[in-house]
Amino acid sequence: MAKGVTLVLALSAIVSRTVALELPDFIKVCKRNDPEIESCIKDSVEFLRPKLMTGVPEYSIPSLEPLLLKELVAAEGSNGLRITAKDVKAFGASNFIIQKIRVDLDTLRFALDILLPHLYIEGLYEIDGRVLLLPIRGNGPMTGNMTDATGSVKIQADFFKDELGESHLILSEFRMRINIRKGSLNLENLFGGDPTLGTVVNNAINSNFDSFIKELQPLIEKALSTAFQDFGNNIVRPFTYDQLFPEK
Repeated sequence: MAKGVTLVLALSAIVSRTVALELPDFIKVCKRNDPEIESCIKDSVEFLRPKLMTGVPEYSIPSLEPLLLKELVAAEGSNGLRITAKDVKAFGASNFIIQKIRVDLDTLRFALDILLPHLYIEGLYEIDGRVLLLPIRGNGPMTGNMTDATGSVKIQADFFKDELGESHLILSEFRMRINIRKGSLNLENLFGGDPTLGTVVNNAINSNFDSFIKELQPLIEKALSTAFQDFGNNIVRPFTYDQLFPEK
């Protein structure tokens, strides 16, 4: 019930300031009765990709480079490990590849399988606990590289009406699950900047990256889901459903 009330209030706030804009030429529309609509949407994303990299301020579409993951909520994993990351920037998000897409416009559900060839991240971290049986404690800058990450995305959209009574889309749910195959991480200022302990722990993390990333994965998934949901809504929300998916 609380979730429903929150959604209604959010939609009401959006309605009060939403009026449909003219559809720009960089958005390729797909007819809702197109038997090849999945291919059409995939092509539309590719057509839009250059704008994803640079952003379109006049349409309130930010750039995906970098993708800002400002609020990563602290998580507590095994061995009482506590991790917080903030002011995180991810570079390379615009290079995602859609491997498969499934669309159901009757229920407004979308499912995608994607590949993220390379993500470079930088930000600030705070960590305390144990990793691979080693104590770890510190805070400061962090950098990381993640390659060949695969992901599954499930999106639920809903309708809302603007002040003229026209239907718009809003992405009400966006859930991303990822599998990071390879990567490396560097945490600066571990143990108050002790160079010996810091090197030992960073080497241990990167020698066992698969095990360590499992502790961070829920944070990364949640942050990417929130960021991509906000980004997607900036693209679809200003335009009517008929503009984006005309009947004929």
